Amino acid sequence: MESRQLREYVCRIPFDSDLLLSLKELAKKLQVRSGCINLIGALRNANLLYYIQEEKRFVGNAFEGPLEITSGIGNIASINDDIIIHCHLVLADRNGACFGGHLAEGSRVFAAEVNIRELSPPLTRKYDPQTGLNLFDI
Repeated sequence: MESRQLREYVCRIPFDSDLLLSLKELAKKLQVRSGCINLIGALRNANLLYYIQEEKRFVGNAFEGPLEITSGIGNIASINDDIIIHCHLVLADRNGACFGGHLAEGSRVFAAEVNIRELSPPLTRKYDPQTGLNLFDI
């Protein structure tokens, strides 16, 4: 599927907000239903998910901060008319040890800067029985 970029935004996520919920609220406020996300910053704590492929289920991992967001990348799409933020983070602790996963609710922001690029046509997701995931409907 070929897409084209429409608008582009640079934003800051408020201190102590929930990163995932803030990204979703931001997409709704900007009326971006399809796009790409890049972000950097730091978290006070993080909740990340890991997908167990054989069992087709996510498990959670909680990390206490302070944590640097060394890489944050994701996308914005919709499923059943609801905006879905799919974001992966690589985080580093004070010693530089890194870990990552799928961003989950409960990750509290210390500081976060995000770049959102809106895309067209709209991206939608649908359930894929082979993987057990809601993947792009392309």
